[in-house]
Amino acid sequence: MSPSQITALGIDLGGSSIKWGLVCQDGSIFQDGSVELTSRAEDRVIDAIAGIVAEALAMEGNDVVGIGIGSPGLMDSTRTIVRTAPNFSGWIDVPLANRVCEQVGIDLPVLLENDANVLVYSESRWGAAIGMKHFVVLTLGTGVGGGVMVDGKLLRGCNGGAGELGHIPIDINGPVCKTQVKGNLESYCGIEGVMREAENVYSPDSPPSNPDELTRAADAGDERAVEVWRRVGHYLGAGVAAYINIFNPQAVLIGGGISGAGDHLLKPARQTAQSRCFAPNWEDCTFDRAMLRDKAGLLGSAAMAFDKAEVETTSGL
Repeated sequence: MSPSQITALGIDLGGSSIKWGLVCQDGSIFQDGSVELTSRAEDRVIDAIAGIVAEALAMEGNDVVGIGIGSPGLMDSTRTIVRTAPNFSGWIDVPLANRVCEQVGIDLPVLLENDANVLVYSESRWGAAIGMKHFVVLTLGTGVGGGVMVDGKLLRGCNGGAGELGHIPIDINGPVCKTQVKGNLESYCGIEGVMREAENVYSPDSPPSNPDELTRAADAGDERAVEVWRRVGHYLGAGVAAYINIFNPQAVLIGGGISGAGDHLLKPARQTAQSRCFAPNWEDCTFDRAMLRDKAGLLGSAAMAFDKAEVETTSGL
């Protein structure tokens, strides 16, 4: 019998599904899958995660050293509690990790982190930020989130809320996002903001129905689609300029579904960011797409578990 593969279980909790993967130490995926989330109620979500954990641990040929969970919302990562999650109604101080452990009956390290922060772990360990100590990861999707690495450590802030990059103000009189804040980056660069801009540009005609179709239209030479992405890129660049001026990173990496627009989005974003940055900060910073794309969440969650296991091994715990 061949020796078992050492793995960590990474879980990426989203609004409509839970992605999971047994990840090897080199970042390759031993096994992965996705479970549809039919309800966001606390008990139903915990049942679904517990089912994934039980299934993964029962698979032959792998030796799981730990479990990482990336979840939307504000985390207390020390106590592995979801303090609040605006898109998961009723979630207040949910002891997510402890409840999963109790339900499955396991005694493995289970780590919990904000779903945007886990991208810092994945890009640092296996992606575009290998070897970097100062970088920002920004994810553009339904919302806009992010994480910041400063001097080799994830920036958490006094209550775990650091890195809420989607709430950087772009226009104090701008549109309102889902958290009822006016004119922040999310209100321009999240899906709703992109499609609102598309409606403005295409009016009185109907625009493409989603960002992916908008990108395909731009690829085909539709000047209106190109203009939509130019406008969204301008707003993105203004936000990124603020991050570069504040954090002085080696890189700003853009992930999430909307990053699939590629240079339609990034070219105007770079132009705006450069024009608004302190020149030495811009010259020392790379502004590009993140490397790991749709697997980044589960890979980052697994990376947390590997980091924990390595610390315990080194310290003899």
